[in-house]
Amino acid sequence: MTGPNECDILIVGGGPAGCVLANRLSASPDRRVILIEAGEDYAPGQEPDEIRDPYYRAVYHARHWWAGTRVHWPHVPDDGAAPQPLPYAQARVIGGGSSVNAMMAVRGLAGDFDAWKAAGVAGWSWQDVLPYFRKLETDTDFSDPDVHGADGPLPIRRIPREDWPPAAVAAERALKRDGHAFIDDLNAAPRDGYARVTLNSLADRRVSGAAAYLTADVRARDNLRIVSKTRAIRVLFEGRRAVGIAARGPGGDATFHARTVILSAGALQSPALLQRSGVGPAAMLRALGISVIADNPGVGTGLQDHPTAGVGMVMRSDSLQDPALRPNGTLVLRLSSASLSPDHADADAHDIFMPVYNKTTWHALGRRLGLVHAVLYGPHSRGTVKLASPDPDIAPDVRFNLLSDPRDMARLKTAYRFAAALAQAPELAALTHGTFPAAMTERVRRLNLATRRNAALAAMASRLIDLSGVSRRAVLRYGLGTKLDAATLAGNDAALEAWLTENARGFFHASCSCPMGANGDAMAALDSQCRVRGVDGLRVVDASVMPRITRASTNIQTMMIGERAADLILADL
Repeated sequence: MTGPNECDILIVGGGPAGCVLANRLSASPDRRVILIEAGEDYAPGQEPDEIRDPYYRAVYHARHWWAGTRVHWPHVPDDGAAPQPLPYAQARVIGGGSSVNAMMAVRGLAGDFDAWKAAGVAGWSWQDVLPYFRKLETDTDFSDPDVHGADGPLPIRRIPREDWPPAAVAAERALKRDGHAFIDDLNAAPRDGYARVTLNSLADRRVSGAAAYLTADVRARDNLRIVSKTRAIRVLFEGRRAVGIAARGPGGDATFHARTVILSAGALQSPALLQRSGVGPAAMLRALGISVIADNPGVGTGLQDHPTAGVGMVMRSDSLQDPALRPNGTLVLRLSSASLSPDHADADAHDIFMPVYNKTTWHALGRRLGLVHAVLYGPHSRGTVKLASPDPDIAPDVRFNLLSDPRDMARLKTAYRFAAALAQAPELAALTHGTFPAAMTERVRRLNLATRRNAALAAMASRLIDLSGVSRRAVLRYGLGTKLDAATLAGNDAALEAWLTENARGFFHASCSCPMGANGDAMAALDSQCRVRGVDGLRVVDASVMPRITRASTNIQTMMIGERAADLILADL
């Protein structure tokens, strides 16, 4: 293969896993690798300020999103009228989610990966994946070589307790008073308690998958080509063998050919790309007029995210976070719902994750609003990604079906009540003007977009907070769209369930939509080598391959998947 668009390995998507693959698979000059990214490519040090910021300002800049992506968060009955789907901030930039997210670097638990193995996904047990967690990191706080890495491309750090903002300090006092233990290392053996949040950033800048893995030295390799602002339209096949990609870029339509094609486009785009290429549930494809290459019913099924709900806190003017401390994640609480209620006796341990934030977004009003964020780990609910049209310009129909499993609703209600009680503890109440149910409504989402108009509106609302109780209530009602009190909501079970049904959102940890599985599992889109069932020469390597979502944020897991898959691919080659 000698043409500029011909290679040995073609990687579609420059997200966290794609960046890892591009680095590892191009390490030998004998293999020519092309990485295609739909968004902008920024070399390390050349990223826009909002991406370099250790606070996740980049997510509020729409130019880094896939335009038109909309999702249904709650379950929509088949016979019910579906509400309008909501905009979804899926990253479209080199580094993918790692260029716009909150940079939490919390590993999944050993039991998560051992459960993958028990389900028939060979080679992905905790003992199998731990070396790859160590390989990807340089932990700046801990040096135990059996647990942590010391020479990986990704820095891992924790913000010292002496630098914590007022809300975190107060939360620690409240939690200690109630008997909760301090966890020094959240990535060591799991237990319940509160801890310093684990971050993959430096004090002065983000370290995305692109910054860590696509360094100047890697980019200088003659056998690696990065093609940006170019979107894959469909996989090209000869018979049942993938031979390349049809793409669309600034210069128009193009084709890329390869011996091996790897989709790393993320949990929403990878299944949609497969379906558009004729790989997926046959009946659905035929209904859309798409010729079936392989009937693979697992493609687009199994979608998961971590359901979240927030208890907002109106911070007093003397209790704000120092602007020099950029991240808003400093203290986090890990809990087991079974320890909070006998109703959850059968739930997995460590299934609640609860960060305490002193600020919630980039503008002046966001700096006045704290949050106790209840996040449900280990959800049972599953959603779908289905093509709405074979037209690549029409986004897929995405339904997360959050809280559709009653076990998830019950546990999130318990977590929310705990969060409300913590936010109203005397230690935190002394810092606030009260609490409110915090929801990412359309009004809030629009206000959070990074525009000069929103900065001015937020500054005005921030000044109103200090005038009087009447003006504060006006800000909550007209600015944020809420007039409820968090304690009142938490004390009314029916009202809380209705509010969560409408307002629970994912943690932007979309995963499991092209799951690996055992041979013979009809709903496993991939085998344990990340190979797409029913075709040859095609793999998926991103968060969509997870059989079940981990009890942790997915960014680090996705980089680990990239590291592990790279070795599997190299072994095949």
